[in-house]
Amino acid sequence: MANISKINCIAKKEFAELMHEKTFILSILIQLFIASFSTFLVIGLTSFYDPSALGDVEFSGTSIAVVGTEESDLYLLLQVSKLDIRLYSDFGDAYSDFYEQEVDAIVLAPPDPPEGDEILNVDIYLPKSEIKSTLISLQLKEPLEQYEKRVRDIRTQRLPGYEPVKLNIIERGLKTSTTYFEFIYVALLPLLMFTPAFISGGLVIDFITEEFERKTMELLMVSPVSFSEIINGKVLLATAIVPLQSLTWMVLLAANMISIKNPLQILTVVTLIGLILVILSSIMSITFKERGVVQLIYSLVLIFLFMASYLFTNSPLNLVSRLSVESIGTLESSIWIGIYSLVAIALYFLMGIVVKRNITTFKR
Repeated sequence: MANISKINCIAKKEFAELMHEKTFILSILIQLFIASFSTFLVIGLTSFYDPSALGDVEFSGTSIAVVGTEESDLYLLLQVSKLDIRLYSDFGDAYSDFYEQEVDAIVLAPPDPPEGDEILNVDIYLPKSEIKSTLISLQLKEPLEQYEKRVRDIRTQRLPGYEPVKLNIIERGLKTSTTYFEFIYVALLPLLMFTPAFISGGLVIDFITEEFERKTMELLMVSPVSFSEIINGKVLLATAIVPLQSLTWMVLLAANMISIKNPLQILTVVTLIGLILVILSSIMSITFKERGVVQLIYSLVLIFLFMASYLFTNSPLNLVSRLSVESIGTLESSIWIGIYSLVAIALYFLMGIVVKRNITTFKR
């Protein structure tokens, strides 16, 4: 029968040593930085891989040189936009100002009207800077699309047998999610919630294997502490720090105006996954006893579980995302939490069997 006070004593001992682990402290500081400045990081990262996410942001100070006439349809559309438009009659003057960075881009407006038969080409000169060019392109996108639509509407009327296709579109009031929303609840939140669980699985490997490598496990066995209590104490600490870190990250995300629903259920899921990973790592550590070997196996198992999680809807990552936005019912979430609980209990009993089998190695 395990003694709770002895298990707590082992956990306190490991916690004192953990506070001197520079790698662990560094990982905590990195997560703290991400959670504290999540809003700025999300905006920066979303604009990096999807610049169109900045389409609704208003930019000031961008000047566009338009080479053409005041009667040009494209010039009129650009003029009513939010851009700073400067009209030039000569391309040489516009290019000189562009070279001297007095204007940020050049647009050559087609001289022919949309009603004509000629092909209308719009030439655009952008700066070499990829970021600046992308932002200018985003600002030019809307007026250019309006110009294209105007030309298309006029010229399609002349097509033989032209008849507009009538579409019966039912408005259901549904809107697609934004890139900002997807990045927060699909990437950032699950990453922050489960990173402590991933770290704890690696920490318990160090807790156990270092006792074997330093030959201190035999000394602990001489003390009035059983092998089972030693393992349980290490598992307790590695699991307990998971919800504490996750709760801290949730508070910091809330401080960044990121709303998270069902926090208790999310913490329950994260704690269960952390317990499952910690127990798996403990079983591997007791079996192989070498840190390098166990860490390699743990990494491979973690990658396999991460890839396998995409095979079903309510994987831990998706379950946390769905809970955070209330897109899952109470009954469904409770069923899956129950499933993960049963997995954790089964693994805990398996760990007990492995512990009993390895006790004999110390008695020989």
